[in-house]
Amino acid sequence: MDRCCDRLCYYETQQNIKWWLIPLAILLLVLAGTAVVIISFVVVTQLKTNVADACLDAFAFAAGTQGGEPAARTSLFRYNISIALAIVNPNRAMGIEHTKPLVGTFVFHDRRLHNLTVVEAGHKHRPGKTEEHLLHADGEIPGFLLGAAAAEDLKKQDAIGLFKVEVRLSGEITHQRIAVAKKRRLRLSCPLELQLAPPGPEVVVFHEVDCKPVKQDKMYF
Repeated sequence: MDRCCDRLCYYETQQNIKWWLIPLAILLLVLAGTAVVIISFVVVTQLKTNVADACLDAFAFAAGTQGGEPAARTSLFRYNISIALAIVNPNRAMGIEHTKPLVGTFVFHDRRLHNLTVVEAGHKHRPGKTEEHLLHADGEIPGFLLGAAAAEDLKKQDAIGLFKVEVRLSGEITHQRIAVAKKRRLRLSCPLELQLAPPGPEVVVFHEVDCKPVKQDKMYF
């Protein structure tokens, strides 16, 4: 009889513990979820940006004419670059608004080749989402704007077959908080090493490159 009472008491104790554990587990889950939301709003994470793919179709000096006169020939630097830029908002609680246009600048040897707008001011980036932007820089500049040092560096890189091109991103964003939204400047550098695309169906393999924050603006000529 005593053994039966012991087993019964043990069973009742187990049941009581079970009924206490269920609400305790629910409470812990609620607290954990609340903590994640609070951290998401308090800790403002930086945008994550990378160049997922890139293609270089032209990057060399070429003869050109100035003012339409064949006699007035001048040296031109020709470029044709395409990149796939991925921008990630890692914060799953807050969206991002671009308070200024996000501008991409293609640079070679500290010489600006091309500026373009990635997204306009007022663009909203949803929480936890990845946006992909295809950027195409195609044009030509007078060769003398590169300068002698850049031209010499270009010859060396041409001999190797690998060209170092930088994409600079600059802009301003604000996180859409419940109360006060603070503006933050964006300054990112995406260093690329690109090969000229070969003729025909052959494809140059490109390895993804992360864009790194930079502290100061750089002046480009």
